[in-house]
Amino acid sequence: VVVVVVGSELSSLVSASHFKYVYANESSNPNGDVIKFVDPYISTGGFGFGVGGDPVGTQVPFGTMRLSPDGSRGDVWLDFEHYGGYGYADTHIRCFSHTHMVGPGATDYGNIGVMPVRKTPFGSQWTDDYWYQSEFSHDEEIATPGFYSVNLTTSSVEASLTSCGTHCGIHRYTFMGNTGSNMVVFDVGQSISEKRAAVVFSNISVFVNEQFTEISGTALNKGSLTERNGGVGVFTYFYARISDAVPVKVGTFSDRSLEWGSMGVTGKQVGAVLDFGANANQQIEITVGLSYVNQNQAKVNAEVQSQSFSRSFDSCVLDTQALWRGQLLKVEVNSAMPHDDAVTFYTALYHSMMAPTQWSEEGGWYLGMDNKTHKAPENVTRYTDMSIWDIHRTQIPLLHLINPDVSYNIAHSLVGMYKEGGDIPRWPIANVYSGCMIANHANIIFADMVAKGLTNFDIETAYEGMRLQATDPNRPQIGRAGLEEYLTLGYVASNNYGKSASLTLAFAFDDFALASIATFLNKTDDVEMFTNRSKYYRHIWNDDKKYMCPRNLSGTFECHPDPSLHEWLIADKGFCEGDQAEWRWFVPHDIEGLIELFGGKDLYTKELTSFFERTFWDNSTTLPNPFYWAGNEPDILEPFQFNAAGRADLSQKFSRDIMRQYYTTKPDGVPGNDDFGTLSAWYVFAALGVYPLAGTDKYMIGSPLFNNVTLHLNNHEVNIIANNTSDSNPYVVSIDIDGKSVDPKTATITHQQLTNANKILFQMSNTPPA
Repeated sequence: VVVVVVGSELSSLVSASHFKYVYANESSNPNGDVIKFVDPYISTGGFGFGVGGDPVGTQVPFGTMRLSPDGSRGDVWLDFEHYGGYGYADTHIRCFSHTHMVGPGATDYGNIGVMPVRKTPFGSQWTDDYWYQSEFSHDEEIATPGFYSVNLTTSSVEASLTSCGTHCGIHRYTFMGNTGSNMVVFDVGQSISEKRAAVVFSNISVFVNEQFTEISGTALNKGSLTERNGGVGVFTYFYARISDAVPVKVGTFSDRSLEWGSMGVTGKQVGAVLDFGANANQQIEITVGLSYVNQNQAKVNAEVQSQSFSRSFDSCVLDTQALWRGQLLKVEVNSAMPHDDAVTFYTALYHSMMAPTQWSEEGGWYLGMDNKTHKAPENVTRYTDMSIWDIHRTQIPLLHLINPDVSYNIAHSLVGMYKEGGDIPRWPIANVYSGCMIANHANIIFADMVAKGLTNFDIETAYEGMRLQATDPNRPQIGRAGLEEYLTLGYVASNNYGKSASLTLAFAFDDFALASIATFLNKTDDVEMFTNRSKYYRHIWNDDKKYMCPRNLSGTFECHPDPSLHEWLIADKGFCEGDQAEWRWFVPHDIEGLIELFGGKDLYTKELTSFFERTFWDNSTTLPNPFYWAGNEPDILEPFQFNAAGRADLSQKFSRDIMRQYYTTKPDGVPGNDDFGTLSAWYVFAALGVYPLAGTDKYMIGSPLFNNVTLHLNNHEVNIIANNTSDSNPYVVSIDIDGKSVDPKTATITHQQLTNANKILFQMSNTPPA
C-alpha cells in the first residue's frame, strides 16, 4: 500500500507506470510523460565498490537544496552505503536533511536534519542521537522527480517532500491517527559522517507568534571534503517557517539533553523540538531556505523562492516537475521502446543534471573561494560541487551538447575560483578546494569547450591559471604532484609518488589540452612546448611488455603482473583507482600514437579485444573488476577506442554488452559510484550511439539503442535514426548525415557535424560492415 497525501492533479503524476512499451513523446501517447520514466531508486543500491550513491529525494535541476532522507539499517550504518544519505537496503529513516552530494565515493554534507516524531525519550535525555528515527517500507514509499513520500511506520506519520527552487523546499507531515503528540525535531547537528562527527558547531533559535513559527540556525560542517580548507569547514545557514500550526511547547537540546521552554541554544550539536499537541490527522507544512552566505540570506532565499511563503506544496511539485520535464525532453525518444529501456535512459539523463550545484543565491550572492561574499555578474550563475576528475569525461560533454548555457556558467565559475583562490580547482565542493583525485582536468573541460566553439568565457585568464599549474611546482591551492620530476625526467617517478604512472598519463592529457587552447590563442611557443609534453606518456611505455608501467628515478620499469588488483588497491603502486591493465589504454588525446606503440592496428585490436574478453562478465560490482571496470572512470572510454583502429564494430559490440550487463532498472542499476552523473552520462551517450572524446570536438559512433531520437539543441533540432536497431542488430553498417556518408569502420564525427545536422541516419545490422 502506498499512501500519497496529494491532490488529484498531483496523484496522476506520481502513480507508477507498468505498461510494456512506452513513448517519450507526450503528443503521441498521453501515458508517455518522461517524468514517469525516472526512477530515483536506481543508483541508491549496490554494495562495496558497486554503491551508486545518488540521493533519492527531491531537487530542481542543478539545485543546491537536495532534500532527501538519510537512512540506516537500524543500529547499523555503513558510510559507503550512504554517500547520498540513503541506501536502498536501509530499514530506517533517520531524518530528512537538505544538503547532499550526488553519487560520490565519499561522505559529506547531510546537514540540517528535520524529522516528525510522536514522543521524546523518557526523562528528556538519550544515548542514541537518532532516537527519533523511524522504520519504513519501500511498499509505502514513492520517489519521483520533485516529489518524495514515505510512511514512517514507527511514528505513524506520512512524510512528503518537494522543492520550490534552488535553495528552498517544503516538508509536509501528516500525523495519522492519535498515537501521541505531534512533534517535529530540528537536528542542526546532523551530518553524513561517522558518529555525526562532521558538525563541530551549531545554533538554533525558535520564534513563535499567532501567525507563524520561525526556526533558524547554523551548522559548521567539517566533512571528509569540506574540511579541506585548512580545517575551517563550511557554514550552512537555514531558515524555516511553519504557517499552518502553532506549537503548544518548544524545547531545545544540546549534549543529548532536552530543555523544555528554551527557545534557543548554541553548542556543538544542537537542535529543537516543537510539540503541536495531540491533534488527530494534523498536517504541518514547513518551508525551509538554505544559504551559505549568512543567516538573513537563508530567509531571503526561502521568501523569494516560496513567493513570500504563499506557494502550496502541490504547486511546488508541479513546477519542479515542469522544470525536469523541460530538461529531460532535450533528448526526446520518438519511437517505441521497452519500458525498462525508457526508465534506464531517462533516469540516467535525470542523474546527469542533478549537479553541479548552483552556488549563487537570490540576488546573485555567493561565498567565494577566498571566504568572502561576492555578487555574480548579471546573467552569470556560480556553480560548485564538481568532481572534475570524473565529470570531464562524460557529464560535462553532455552539458556542452544539450545545456551549453550551464557549460558557460561552469567555465565562468572555474575562472572566478582561480581569481578568488589563486588556482583553478580540481574538485571544488562548496567554496573549498578539496584537492580530491589527481591532475588538472579542468584543462580538459576548457579545451572541450574551445574545440566545440563554446568560447564565451575568459579564455585568456583560464589559460593563465592552467599554465601556472603546469609550470609552477609551488601553487597555493592545487598544483601537480611530481611536477618537478615530470619536467626534468619526462615522467613522474615511482620512488616518491604512489600513483606515478597515472600522474604521468594524466599530465600528458592535460598538456594536450593546454596545447589545444594555446593553438586557439596563437601562443606558438606554448603550442610546441605542450605538444611535446603531451607525448610524455611514451616515457612510461615498456615496449617489451607492451604496457604503461611505473618507472623509478633511475629509469627502471616496475611493471606489475596482469591483472594487478592488489598493486593499486592495496599497495598504491603506480596507478590511481585502476590497475595496469586498465591504465594501459589511457592516451585519450593520441590513440593513434598508442596504436603506433603497439606496432600497428592488428596487435592493438587483438590486445584490446582480449582485455574485454577477459572481463568477468557477471553482474557483481561489489569489487573492482581487474580488467574493464564499468563502475569507475579511468577506463570508461575504452569500449570506444576500437574506432581509431577501424574496428568500430567492436566498439558497438562491447558498448552494447556493457549497457545490457551493468545498467538496469534495479537499485544497483548503475555499476559504481555515479560520481556526479559521470556513469549516468556514459549510459546516455552510449544509448544515443555517439560518445564524446573529451577535450576534442570528436564523437565516436557506438550502438544506438533507439530507432528515433530528437536532440532539442539551442535553436536547432537533430533527428537521429537507427534503422533496425536491436540487441541482435548492434552493428552500424552505414552512416549518413544529411546525405553525406561517413566511414562506418572508423565511425567518428565532429561536434559541428552532429549539432548542425538535420538528420543522422544509421543503418543497423547483425553483421559488421564488410
